[in-house]
Amino acid sequence: MDAWCRAMDAIYVFAVLLAVFWILVNLFYRRLRLAESGVVELHSYVILVFKKGVGWAPRPSRRIRVYNAASTLLYFLSLALFTYSALASVLGRLRTGSSGVVVLVPGVNIVGVDLLFFLASVSIAASLHEYLHAVFALRNGVPVKSYGVMLLLILPLAYVEVDEEAFRKAGRGGRIGVLSAGVAVNLALAFASMLLLSAMSSPIGVLVTGVEEGSPAYEHGVQVYDVIVSVNGTPVRGIGDIPVVRKLAKPTVLEVAVWRSGSGIVNLTIPIGVGDERIGVYLSPAPSTWLISSLGASAALAAYRFTMWMWIVNFSLALLNAAPLFVTDGGRVIGELAGEKWGRVINAASLLLFIAMILP
Repeated sequence: MDAWCRAMDAIYVFAVLLAVFWILVNLFYRRLRLAESGVVELHSYVILVFKKGVGWAPRPSRRIRVYNAASTLLYFLSLALFTYSALASVLGRLRTGSSGVVVLVPGVNIVGVDLLFFLASVSIAASLHEYLHAVFALRNGVPVKSYGVMLLLILPLAYVEVDEEAFRKAGRGGRIGVLSAGVAVNLALAFASMLLLSAMSSPIGVLVTGVEEGSPAYEHGVQVYDVIVSVNGTPVRGIGDIPVVRKLAKPTVLEVAVWRSGSGIVNLTIPIGVGDERIGVYLSPAPSTWLISSLGASAALAAYRFTMWMWIVNFSLALLNAAPLFVTDGGRVIGELAGEKWGRVINAASLLLFIAMILP
């Protein structure tokens, strides 16, 4: 209960600081008349855009129909994944009464080095998303008027502005191809990151990322960056396989086998006393031993976690932007396919489904 209260306090403090920041941004934006510069724009009170006019001329491609078809196919795959995930989440909550999807909030439930990896992944994913919009626009004969960066709440994103009049004159297949391009590259990056993460992962073992001083693990030889491969002869395939000390009949002894870079398998005997509540280790999914041997433990863990965030961020962006919501690429794609009236109906229904999915 105390941990939950501390988490809620952190969320409230974060929300207040974020609100104060955007109030000041809005005040300074109007006070300094930044809108007149043509370089800085403020949208919906929480989207700050810095842009530069470029006037990139279109460069039509003979193969653009193939590219548009591939982009559209990946978009519909992302849409199917979003629909399945949302319905499975909502139906699961109705059956079990569980809470909604956990919303990742930088600074609240994404902290430390993970926050850096998260922000880097978002910047890369968003920049490539917008870059593909620009490339597909040019290849479909639509000029790009400007590009730049934006800040959405606290997320740094890229920004591309196409010539809307030329965009409307492009064929429907071309318009859908341009709108689908960002989702397509995010889904492709997500799959590539997933495959790379699979190659980087160890099928057995969990990585020790920290050891509490004075704990049983500390006193009996467990070291940071050890990979725990078995406990009492039972292979460890995930963090859930590590015994919970509070549930053990004590006193007892844990026979722990760890893989240690430079030493191979090391067997440790860890006595657990009556008063011990924790074994005293902080754990993470383990990178493969070949990766640790090649890069070193700290670099291997950094590469592993960055790749993990690239997978999470790109997959999430692909599904979120594919969703038929009023402000997403998916909302515009559905509008192109279903028409303005039915597009609004589908967008509204999808918005209700999305809200039901994320409500606590």
